[in-house]
Order: sequence, then structure tokens, then C-alpha cells
Amino acid sequence: MPAASANKRVKNTRVSRPFIIGSQAWNLTSQNHPDPIPDGHTKGWRVYVRALGEEESGGGGNGPDLKTWLKKVQFKLHHTYADASRTVETPPFEVTETGYGEFEVELRLYFDSSSGEKAQYRFHRLRLEPYGDEAQQARQRERNLVVADTCEIVEFNEPSSDFFVKLTAEDQFAHLKKKAAGQGAGAKGSKGRGKAASSKSEYEGDKEPSASLPDKGTETVPWSKEMEKKVLEMLQDAQRELDVNIEQERQKARQRQKRLNEVAG
Repeated sequence: MPAASANKRVKNTRVSRPFIIGSQAWNLTSQNHPDPIPDGHTKGWRVYVRALGEEESGGGGNGPDLKTWLKKVQFKLHHTYADASRTVETPPFEVTETGYGEFEVELRLYFDSSSGEKAQYRFHRLRLEPYGDEAQQARQRERNLVVADTCEIVEFNEPSSDFFVKLTAEDQFAHLKKKAAGQGAGAKGSKGRGKAASSKSEYEGDKEPSASLPDKGTETVPWSKEMEKKVLEMLQDAQRELDVNIEQERQKARQRQKRLNEVAG
């Protein structure tokens, strides 16, 4: 019998999806935490998985819906928390808690069932105290908000046929369409869509939705191809410096061995 479509792979194809793993933390007060604050707890915090550019309000940024590929997220907290392993199956993929100490959160990403992909692990360091230069720390204290975000990328190498269809379908951008998109020309269906259905005016904002990193970042969404290039250049510089240091250590090791051989001889 022929293989099921879910088991067929799209050869020589790789699909990438950038996303954010991050956390927010704030000082607890009676105003922002009306319930009794647990003894010893001084901070409120949340850890999350979000789409690129997505805000706390639930906006989807300018990219595809996370649910296109992400089925659920398991957050493994510090063992001192009750029910330390928590699974979130619907957006927003986040856990909110209170505490007093920083720790590393383990996340397990489960993919859409049509993908045939195994779950992947990620790790995030929960930051509770202001960090960065003096100006950055001052802004964090003024806002009473410490944000620690990391741009991650998941790659699906030779995805299954069914999953590839979902990753390339237009409906993954449906959440970005204007509220009025269901009226008029936008509601005519495939025969009456023409250019109007694919025009930029169909979507919120002034940018066509994309599954890729933007060319340039903004103050609120710094993740971009430009930043990626700079990071890669920094990593390449660091690798070259490391290679030089390794070679220097090798030379020192050879010299030490030579001296030992002379002493032993």
C-alpha cells in the first residue's frame, strides 16, 4: 500500500519559523497583586512562547499563527513550585507565577500532529532583576518591568506533505486580516478575489504578512535579518579568536612536552 500522505516528505525542502521565548518580571505590590502575596515572594513573573512581535494583549505580530505548527508547550518550573510541570495547549502559551529567585525554565515544544516531528526542548533563564547598562536598568525600574526575550528558530527539514500544506497556506495569516475583511470584495470567494484579496489593504498595518524575519528591526521588535547578520558576524569573530587561542595553547603544550622529554632523556 502507498504511504499515507502524513508520512510522505517534501524532499529538499526546509521550512523555518522564528518565534520568541521570553519572560517578564515585576515587583509585587498590593496594587498589582490584590490576592495575599505568598510569604517571601517579592516578584511576579510570566514565562512565554510568542510569535515574533506579539504583545501581551495577544496580537500576532506580522507572522503566521503559532498554532499552525505549535500544538502545545510544557513548562517545567523549579521543583519548589506546586505542579512544577505545566502544559499549555491553547494560546497564550504562558505561565504566570510569583517568587523570589531566578532559575532556568525548561520548555518542551510539541508540534502539530500532521508534522510527524518529535518534541523539542528549549531553555530560558528567568530574569527577575534589572540588567544591561545603566540606562536600560533605569528604564526597567521606572516601568517596574524586566523583560528577557530570546529569538529562537525551529526548522522543519523535509516536512511531511500534510504539514507543508499547513505551513504554506494563506489561512495561517487570517488573524492579521482587518476586521472588515469579511465584507465586500474580500467575501466573494475564490472567483471574485482577484487582486483585492491579496492586496496589502486586506491586512492590518502597512506590511504584507511574512513568515520570515523582517529586514530591519524596530525598538519594540528588534529581531531582524540585520540583527541576525550582526550576531553571526560576532560569532564568527569569536570563533576566529577562539581558534587563535586554541593554536596558542597547542604550541604551549608542544613546548611543555618537549621540555619534559628533554628532562626525561
